[in-house]
Amino acid sequence: MDPLLSIKDVAHLTGLAVGTVYHLVSQGRIPVVRISRRCLRFRQSDLLLWFDGLTCEAKEPMENMRRQR
Repeated sequence: MDPLLSIKDVAHLTGLAVGTVYHLVSQGRIPVVRISRRCLRFRQSDLLLWFDGLTCEAKEPMENMRRQR
């Protein structure tokens, strides 16, 4: 069974403020499970996939950028 996390759990896991997590939910930018109108939970597996989607590869190593200056 995939654990369901609370807003506080997600804030702790991501390092974001609770208010920021609520803001992401209101914008539809983070996957959420609505238990009721006021009760939100997050599947841990959904969050891990969401993190993977946010990850970007570096375009150039910093050393190459310094040499170009």
